[in-house]
Amino acid sequence: MAEKTLEMFCTVIEMKERKKALYEDAMKACPDQVGIETFRMLKEAEEEHLKNIQEVYDTLRQGKDWVQACKFHEPESEDKQTLLRRIAEEHGKMPKACLDDVAAIETGLKLENASIQFFTDRQKETTNPVELEFVQRMISEEREHYIMLADLKFYYVDPQGWFMEKGRARLDGAGGVA
Repeated sequence: MAEKTLEMFCTVIEMKERKKALYEDAMKACPDQVGIETFRMLKEAEEEHLKNIQEVYDTLRQGKDWVQACKFHEPESEDKQTLLRRIAEEHGKMPKACLDDVAAIETGLKLENASIQFFTDRQKETTNPVELEFVQRMISEEREHYIMLADLKFYYVDPQGWFMEKGRARLDGAGGVA
């Protein structure tokens, strides 16, 4: 395995472990169901990524090539944004207690952005088409996490605006947009 590839895996695993720990701590500290569910999904996504990355790494260490190592998994069936919207609607207005978790969200946004930047830089150096597909997939997954955190931050910072935009409410309060 090339030295650059080994370095990439070491860095990726370290970043994933840090994010997983952050989301686990934030999930435990948050009394709000939307926050708990968001942090739980992000933690589980990082765990799944770690497992998949470890499988790719182990296969490459056995001397196999990227084609043999990369078994891309299909994305989850339920759209995470839809799931969070449903949870928010079920639980109504957000309690103020979770506003403290905006700091955890900010840290998560920085970590996700650092991951995106890392993979974007790696993408420029990659010549193997399957490795490039792996790196692009990682960028896509990290962006999805970033969007989820940005949405959660919006939910906590401006709950009325969030419910108007994401909750599909109408201005007259008569229900969801058709």
